[in-house]
Amino acid sequence: MKDSKYDHYFYFRTVADEDDDDDSAASVMVPVGKIQGIYAASTTAIELAYESATNQPVCDTVQLAVTAGKMKKVIHSLVSAINRGPHHDGVTVVADDVTTDFDGTTRSAVYLDSDITACSGITVS
Repeated sequence: MKDSKYDHYFYFRTVADEDDDDDSAASVMVPVGKIQGIYAASTTAIELAYESATNQPVCDTVQLAVTAGKMKKVIHSLVSAINRGPHHDGVTVVADDVTTDFDGTTRSAVYLDSDITACSGITVS
């Protein structure tokens, strides 16, 4: 039997214009089963560490900007998304900063929780 955690992914994107989404520092999809930790990087940032996509001995990371004082709430939202049931489509958009689509139309950025304010960095080793 498959573990549903390993069939579920978190999606992150740091760029505001979809035309600039052209490398691993701009967007990444992370298998939630590879997440090693979620922790406060500062009073307004949460970092998710996950097993290296390139099999390096260090973790890759995604940093999320969050509203001050809302760290616990955002971490709770992330853990709830990790534990979603089997009827989920498999991909959760945690932070997508794009506000300009490929065709030039605009839209609002998308965040899993209203207190996530940006995807402030992706580090792939």
